[in-house]
Amino acid sequence: MKNIKFLIPVLLMAISSAFLTSCVKGEFDEPPINIPTVDFEATTTIQEFRESYSALKEITDDVVITGIVTANDESGNLYKKMIIQDETGALELAIDQTNLANEYKVGQRVYIKCKGLYVGDYNNLIQLGYIYNGGIGRMPAVMVPSHIFRDSLAGEKPVPQVLTISDLGETDKTNPVVSRLVTFENVMFATPGELFAPDDKDATDRMIFDQSGSDLVVRSSKYSNFSSNKIPQGYGKLTGILSLYRETWQLTLRDLTDVTGFSDTIPLPTATGNGTFEDPYNIESARINSSTTPVWVKGFIVGVYETVNPVFVPNFTGPYTTNSNLLLADSPDETILAKCVPVQLPGGAIRDSLNLVTNADNKGKEVMVLGTLDTYFSVPGVKNLSGYWLDGNGVLPATGFFTEEFNNSLGTFSQYSVLGDQVWAGGSFDGGCVVMSGFVDGSKFANEDWLISPSISLAGKTGVTMKFREAMNFGGNINEEAKVFVSTNYSGSGDPNDADWTEMTGFTRSAGNDWSFVDCGDIDLSAFEGQTIHVGFKYMSTTSVAGTWEISRMLLTSDTK
Repeated sequence: MKNIKFLIPVLLMAISSAFLTSCVKGEFDEPPINIPTVDFEATTTIQEFRESYSALKEITDDVVITGIVTANDESGNLYKKMIIQDETGALELAIDQTNLANEYKVGQRVYIKCKGLYVGDYNNLIQLGYIYNGGIGRMPAVMVPSHIFRDSLAGEKPVPQVLTISDLGETDKTNPVVSRLVTFENVMFATPGELFAPDDKDATDRMIFDQSGSDLVVRSSKYSNFSSNKIPQGYGKLTGILSLYRETWQLTLRDLTDVTGFSDTIPLPTATGNGTFEDPYNIESARINSSTTPVWVKGFIVGVYETVNPVFVPNFTGPYTTNSNLLLADSPDETILAKCVPVQLPGGAIRDSLNLVTNADNKGKEVMVLGTLDTYFSVPGVKNLSGYWLDGNGVLPATGFFTEEFNNSLGTFSQYSVLGDQVWAGGSFDGGCVVMSGFVDGSKFANEDWLISPSISLAGKTGVTMKFREAMNFGGNINEEAKVFVSTNYSGSGDPNDADWTEMTGFTRSAGNDWSFVDCGDIDLSAFEGQTIHVGFKYMSTTSVAGTWEISRMLLTSDTK
């Protein structure tokens, strides 16, 4: 009996083993490839579909469109969207789903059943999606399987349409090139060496130029896999999706393979100079450097950046309508904007002497300007000019025996408020200044506020003059609201009205109605020679008139060294 009990399990194990062995093959079959197939036709072209759009609406007809995927979310520069195009036009699809690139690769043909979806525009860019908060939004992921259908496997990648920036013209949301895959050749980034998209904001606009000076925005997301790559220098080719944001054309790169061929195919000048009067920066040095301290830059006057008529267009030939800037280049015949730097001209003697509106013969002349190197018109430029040199003459900033640059603070000066809650404070304009205004949050307040120098000894000085640099806007009469005084008996603290002050008059002033800084002086202080003085800048405002007064520099000079 014991032997029978022992044999039954053994027999069951043998039968099981034989059964399993009979079910195992020597090799596994490869799984079948599932090739998606669409058995319906498109009813309209993409461009016909776009042109039928007039306002946000639900699509209630059995409309079917088809196109090739030209861009998806693979690099992270496009988020929850992909772009399709046919031979007539292109369209952005807004889809509330990530990792679209896994299923909808570039080159994949898709068919879209549009009935039940919505068409609308987001800041002038037509999109196909769904309703969201009363506007166009993303198609819910749950709707994708019943509306978007792949046909076969991804084929060859689409070939971009070659355009020039000047081809774009006015922004029209029904233009067939909107959302299309395009290429721009022989273009240059305005800020080589910068990151495509620093992580301090979600997206960054970078400007490109072609050789005629036409410009275009390239927009990149901090979530893209190339955000921390540096922008290349020189000229090259850019490919991407051309889109609109309100009235601005934009190019969105798909990934770094869209950035090709960048090199100095049109050689840039060698950077030279150290920024001094004796050895000034050339234009290429000014382009690649930045400086909050004034430096000398030398170049040829080649044109202006028009700001009124036409708007924001370089003008290399004239006639000129803008007197507030110049374009300088390393060659007198330069017409490529990317090889120029714009120079901001302050109101006063510098603008009067250099601008091309009233000095057209300055075109082609070599000039030196003294200013800070900063972004101007979204490209490297020269601002906050305090000197120039042209045809052996110009303005060389004086170095005084007393100088206050302010540099975003009161410096050695002190402020005293006689009336009102507003006070003098540091500001960042014109490379650093002090600011006083009785206008706050849309309201005007009565004020009397003094900005007073430390005591300044004029002992042993002759031919003493004072200069300062100011701007005032929204004032009424600057000579009544922004006065300059000198005192020989102010104690150095307390209410300045307890001392005797002599008002300084008869010198060049700001117009009082714009933000242009003006060099004021020379103010004759010979009456105070041999004495110790305080200089006071007195600001006045009322509930009717409350201008903003800015002072960026003050100095005293004399004949005595």
